[in-house]
Amino acid sequence: MPRKKRPDNRYELLTCAWRGHELVGTDAAEVTSDDAALVREVDGLRWYRCLRCDAWLPKAIPALPARERVPSRDEIELPARGPTLRDRYVLRLIALDRAIHVVILTVLALVLFTVASHDASLHRDYINIMNDLSGGDPGASQVRGVLGYLRRAFEYSPRHLIQLGLAVAAYAALEATEMVGLWFNKRWAEYLTLLATSLLIPFEIYELTLGVSVFKVITFIINVAIVVYLLFAKRLFGLRGGRRAELEQRHQFGGWRAIDRATPSPATGSRLSSPDPGW
Repeated sequence: MPRKKRPDNRYELLTCAWRGHELVGTDAAEVTSDDAALVREVDGLRWYRCLRCDAWLPKAIPALPARERVPSRDEIELPARGPTLRDRYVLRLIALDRAIHVVILTVLALVLFTVASHDASLHRDYINIMNDLSGGDPGASQVRGVLGYLRRAFEYSPRHLIQLGLAVAAYAALEATEMVGLWFNKRWAEYLTLLATSLLIPFEIYELTLGVSVFKVITFIINVAIVVYLLFAKRLFGLRGGRRAELEQRHQFGGWRAIDRATPSPATGSRLSSPDPGW
C-alpha cells in the first residue's frame, strides 16, 4: 500500500485542531465578489475560508449581523502560517528544552547554597548515614552515584560552593532568557541561543573523549541540531540571504500572496466542502 503524502499545511492543521479555525466575516450582512478569497455564498449557504489552514467551512448566514461588509485586508491580521508557523513550533520546542535546563540548574544552585550554609551539620549527617549503610566499612568512601556526588560536594569549602552556586544560577538565568525570547519568537534570542549552545559543543566533545554515555550523545546531538537549525533555517549571520530572505519567505508563504495563490477559482465553489489538503 503506497504511503500517503503528508499535507503541506500539517502545522496549520495541527494548530487549527488545537486552537480553532481563523474565520472572518462571520458577522457580516453582505458578501460580494470582492470577498471571494475569504467568504462565498453557494446555494444559500455561506462558506468561510480559514486564514490559517485554507479549509472552507459552511455556516448559516447570520440572522443578526453586526457589520455590513466583510473586513478589508487592511483590517485583517493574518495568523502565522507556512514557514513562520513551522519555525514557531521548532523555536518553542527549543524553549521547552531550555525550560528543563532552567529547572535542573535552579535546583542544583539551591542545593549548592543549602550545602554551603549548613556545611558542618550536613557533612556530619552524611557521615552518619554512610556509616549506617556501610556498617563502618571504609570502602564506603568509594561510593558512586548520588551519594558519591554529595561526598564530592563536601570536599569544597562553603565559599567555593557559594561561588559555584552563583555560576550555576547565572547560567540558569541565561537559559531562562533564551527560553522566554524563543517562546515569543525574538530574533535576539535566536542569536543568544546559537552563541550559548555553540560554546558548549567543544566541552561536550571533550566529555565524549573521556567517556561515552547515552546522555552525553543525546545532549550533543540535540545541541548540534539546534545550532544547524538556527544557522541555516533561521538564516543567522547573513547565511542564505539573511534576514531579508527570511522576511521575503514569510511574505511569499505566509502573507496575502500565499492566500491568493491557494484560493480556488469561483468555478470550484460547489466543491468547497472537500478542500485540497495542499492548499
